[in-house]
Amino acid sequence: MDQLPLFLDEYVLLNDATNALVELRLDAALVFLTNYRDLCKTNRQDIEEKLAIVAFLQEQLASEPPPGPERPRFLFEVWRSFEAFCDALTDNKTITDKMRVLYFRKIGETMKASSLTDGFFLADNIPAGYVYLQTGDYDRAIRSLQTCLLTMRDNAAIFGYLGDAYWARGNKKTARNLYFEACLIAPCSLDWVHLLDDELRKLITALSGDYGWDSSISCEWVGACGYIQGLFEPKAIRTIEEINAFKEKYVELKKAFQKNPDPHLAAKIFTQGIVLCDNEPFLRNLKGIDFADIRRDMKSAAPSLFEEYIKAIGRRKK
Repeated sequence: MDQLPLFLDEYVLLNDATNALVELRLDAALVFLTNYRDLCKTNRQDIEEKLAIVAFLQEQLASEPPPGPERPRFLFEVWRSFEAFCDALTDNKTITDKMRVLYFRKIGETMKASSLTDGFFLADNIPAGYVYLQTGDYDRAIRSLQTCLLTMRDNAAIFGYLGDAYWARGNKKTARNLYFEACLIAPCSLDWVHLLDDELRKLITALSGDYGWDSSISCEWVGACGYIQGLFEPKAIRTIEEINAFKEKYVELKKAFQKNPDPHLAAKIFTQGIVLCDNEPFLRNLKGIDFADIRRDMKSAAPSLFEEYIKAIGRRKK
């Protein structure tokens, strides 16, 4: 039996190059990759792509600002551009998965050095807690994101990230409750590309295929359809103030839909109607809204889905 050579220089170089790249030791990665290219004539496309990645990051990070709140924002925007850059590659599309944790740790270090609080935002709808979510510090991510929600209860993206943090920690029931909250606010604001709940992401694709909806309409309907399929549990309302808020929002949506029967509004009426019907005892104490009328509105908004909804209610009662 032939023995393997004791030292496989090309494989050592490639491994060292990949590790250096993941760790953002870009100068070292460039040396290793160049040496590997000169030594080995295979994997040409993979190596050329890795060299392009090094060049991209070196150029982008060359203008990194000094310590302060602009540095973590800058690094986050570079990451966004980097993800888009890698998505266009052939052999290295998933290299961002390997680099994500260490890159976001770098962002976290810049936030710590600048004494930035949990209320800090890297960009629109991207709070500090998102950084801890990416590094796997889920408990800290939850604390940070919950702090943001104290003053931003209408921010669907934060509900989505908080859902991801609970999902990653294994609390899937809590995660889906949070995802549903996001769907009640602005489902298209969720980060569906990175959402950790694979069933919900697949549902978006399935809705587009089954109904011929574009992505924005599928996003609007995912709350209602997820409820019908049993992915979401009924939302319990505990205070008269909360049911009043739902009622006022529903009445506004109904008026808007009567003027303009837009499919996005139809989805909102249907989803809000699900919540109101699940809390029917509260409706008896409210003026200007009726359980039977809500059911009729839902049927008018989507007749075929309403039939599926009634079947789902029957299954839940068994």
